[in-house]
Amino acid sequence: MADKAKIEVKREGNEVTVVVELSEEELRAAEDEAYRRVARELNVPGFRPGKVPKAVLLSRYGPDLFDDEVKEILVDKWLPKAMEEHKLKPLSSPKVEIKEFERGKRLAFQATFAVWPEVEIPDELDLELPEAPEAEVEEEELMETLEELKRRAAILEPKDGPAEPGDVVRFKHRDDLYEVEVGEGEEGLPHKLLGKRPGDIVVIEDDKGRKLSIEVTQVYKMTIPTEEEVAAHYGEESWEDLKERAKTELRERKEAERRGRMRLAALDALAEKLGIEVPPSLLEEEVEIELARHGKKEELRPEVEEVVRRRMRRWIVSRLVASQKGLYPSEEEVRDMARSLEVEEDLVRSRWIFERAADWILEHVKGKEAE
Repeated sequence: MADKAKIEVKREGNEVTVVVELSEEELRAAEDEAYRRVARELNVPGFRPGKVPKAVLLSRYGPDLFDDEVKEILVDKWLPKAMEEHKLKPLSSPKVEIKEFERGKRLAFQATFAVWPEVEIPDELDLELPEAPEAEVEEEELMETLEELKRRAAILEPKDGPAEPGDVVRFKHRDDLYEVEVGEGEEGLPHKLLGKRPGDIVVIEDDKGRKLSIEVTQVYKMTIPTEEEVAAHYGEESWEDLKERAKTELRERKEAERRGRMRLAALDALAEKLGIEVPPSLLEEEVEIELARHGKKEELRPEVEEVVRRRMRRWIVSRLVASQKGLYPSEEEVRDMARSLEVEEDLVRSRWIFERAADWILEHVKGKEAE
């Protein structure tokens, strides 16, 4: 390989720069391949596709006709070779820069990218994790949930008079319709809508202090059914049955939230233990994407950077665990879950790996039993 290419690798932390200088022989071979590719795509009068002599193409289209194709061929061939030879496992997409190019004689390119940390994850982990008590449902939480269920089952009847406490007002902003229950609070939209009738215009402020005009389109009297009627509305035989179902669902939701916090804590603890850091180039790339996606202001960069750093560390650790411990779903599992949840397969696969890796960590912490 040395007579065809000179490869130099510079490493700083988990960021690598690969410099490849190619021989004249490699350039000539790449130019021949580029000629064959380009000739198939060009139509020249008097010649069949792919049969136009190279000299004719160069004369007709200029001496630089094959340059871009030559560069692409050589980068596509030699960058993977360099990675394989030096056992480099890219964590980010390589940024390639052509450093030197002399047609038919010389090409040098540089590729910069982040690589995966070289760490071994033991089967028994010495980690400090926060306590996570079992999820319990408070009586107040249950009562709030039941009140919300009552309101969702309420009967709304249009009324002609002004909006009174407990009524529901439908209003329009631009082309969108909204509903809100009005009340006697000292401020806010529910208070502003008291006494309003269909056709009334109300000026409010959004969370950014901008003034918005909304139009009341209908006022409804809200009638709450009896507890037994509410239970029947949700398919239960009695109010006690609905109460028990609501309590179970609340507990399951709180348990899922608790499990989610435990997973994040496990990933954070292992990342800290292993000294995992997000390579600067990868962090910068992800921060720019996040800022652009949400239109966030530049002054929020430090805050966004910290959020992205935490997210990326967790992602890196979860992939390391999955890779070393063989925690991958089958393609059939991914397809079935994606179909069931009606989401993209890549999202299902990524979430599956993230959760299973975190669960593996929790199950292998010294002195702790899997929960």
